[in-house]
Amino acid sequence: MKHYQKYLFGQLDGQDVEAYRLENDLGYQLSVMTYGATILEYVTPDKHDQFANIVLGFDNFDAYVGNSPKYGASIGPVAGRIAGASFDLNGQTYHLEANNGTNCNHSGSTGWDSALFSVESVTDQEITLYTERADGTGGFPGNLKIWVTYGLTEAGELEISYQVETDQDTLVNPTNHSYFNLSGLFNQPIDDHILQLNTDGVYPIAADGLPEKKADAECDFVKKLTKGASLKEIFDAPDEQIQLVSGLDHPFDLNPSRNQAGTLYHPASGRRLTIETQAPCLVIYSANCVDDSVQFDGKSMIQHNGLALEAQALPDAIHSSQQSDVILKAGQIFTSRTVYFADVKATL
Repeated sequence: MKHYQKYLFGQLDGQDVEAYRLENDLGYQLSVMTYGATILEYVTPDKHDQFANIVLGFDNFDAYVGNSPKYGASIGPVAGRIAGASFDLNGQTYHLEANNGTNCNHSGSTGWDSALFSVESVTDQEITLYTERADGTGGFPGNLKIWVTYGLTEAGELEISYQVETDQDTLVNPTNHSYFNLSGLFNQPIDDHILQLNTDGVYPIAADGLPEKKADAECDFVKKLTKGASLKEIFDAPDEQIQLVSGLDHPFDLNPSRNQAGTLYHPASGRRLTIETQAPCLVIYSANCVDDSVQFDGKSMIQHNGLALEAQALPDAIHSSQQSDVILKAGQIFTSRTVYFADVKATL
């Protein structure tokens, strides 16, 4: 490993926002910043040994503040939607910020993605970021202590680990919101990427994005994805679930007995991204909503310019039989680990 680099990336309310770059001897790089515990870059080789960043992001800090896609950000304490922006726990009803119609999405405006983390420790191989969250923030109970650790291995794997402690029973379901485009060209769509998932089914979603509580393994696009299919084939599918959101914005049930959640492959570059996770679910979002204020190289973003592969528990699990996946008891410690690895293979 090469020695890590630290640099000033911006300022937020008079406080410095620091960025750190890790690099291994193969040339892989991982850059993160303290604002939102956000991944800035994951630089990997293609089949010609040319290196490029494959995670969507910006080269200036101001573009990150309030950006609607939440590029690279840590999402928490609860990722995804919570129905009715409220939940019951231990006989008490908690009311949250309704920022997505009548629902709460990604914990509202006070989520981790807008928090300025401190650096607890940093080595040439990993960095641990830390923040605290006061009881009642965003409507959630409990004083939280939050650690997010990013690592870059000698092989080039990107490791993400979460640790959360609370002094009251609360909800915890974090994820990372990086969007991958294996071409490294963020004004190009991901239509030519091939996605293969080791899934036991998709959770169909309603018009407001809330998932059903039972996975469906029988629909055509799930069968295609278990074998591996181009994203263009998926986007063009007549399935009403695809047409509802003009792409993917769905949770997929993961089989805990399988080592890998799935693979994203880009034939033109030869890059192959594998995902391993301890999480029970993978939410896949294909950048269906276009925000003209989000720009790359002076041009507004295009639809389907990246794929978010969000390892987490089922969104809105608190209103399902899977609620134990997201309830963290006082004095207990939540941990979860996900590994992304972009290597070069000729085939899946």
